[in-house]
Amino acid sequence: MHKLLKLIIICLFFGMAMPTMAITKAEKIEKVEELHYDVYWHWGFIWKKAGSGVLNLWKEHDFRNNERMHGQLCGRSHSIVETIMKVRDTLECWYDPNMIPIEYVKKTNEGSYKAVERNLYRTFTNGKPLLPANVDSTQVDIYRWRVKKGSDEAHHSVDAVGYDMLSIFYVIRNLDFSQMKVGEKMQFRIHAGVKGKWLHVTYRGKGKCTLKNGRQYDALELELTFPSKDADSTPLHVWLAATPDHRPLSVIIQLKRIGAIQGEIVE
Repeated sequence: MHKLLKLIIICLFFGMAMPTMAITKAEKIEKVEELHYDVYWHWGFIWKKAGSGVLNLWKEHDFRNNERMHGQLCGRSHSIVETIMKVRDTLECWYDPNMIPIEYVKKTNEGSYKAVERNLYRTFTNGKPLLPANVDSTQVDIYRWRVKKGSDEAHHSVDAVGYDMLSIFYVIRNLDFSQMKVGEKMQFRIHAGVKGKWLHVTYRGKGKCTLKNGRQYDALELELTFPSKDADSTPLHVWLAATPDHRPLSVIIQLKRIGAIQGEIVE
């Protein structure tokens, strides 16, 4: 009874601390894709399944028949990770047909740590609100609630389109790689954890992506890093299918001294 009462109090507080959603109710919903992934911890010859994830994408229309896309990534832990820290995380984003973000929500549930983060985007051209492309500035209102720490917020402005850690992957998948040179680098503004930082995306060219199950795909290799004063962060290596949908095939991030985490598509 005590735990239930505590949960109700937290939910009520969260409801008062957070703004209302910018997204109106969807009147029409069409499923676009559903991709499944296995997540492994890889160290030397050791491959241990650590979790799984599902990436969903829907096309939605509101009561005014305005079109938008709704992406969702749900991840959970498995195996030995589950005994150490149970993970149930969800990321959601909404963006318009021109790949401009509207809203982003991250729900973190990792062991005893609970948090919710929400980004609300306002995009402008020549100082006027804009939905089409040709954006010259974005204002991002970030609201966050964390267990034991309560709520905080931040308000950013950037002379570009602002993204988050989910919408940026849909943007990358829609790039025209046929027009890129190997080694070409792009940068995007990412807003996460009430902070804004630049993400560098480097195109490494075409190649073969071989998964743990032996399946091999024609793929496009990318390297994602966050630059810092001293050096770029540990790169995130991404392989996209060399097909029109550019679906993510494999994502690898190196861990300091203890191997790597690798997510692979399940087909």
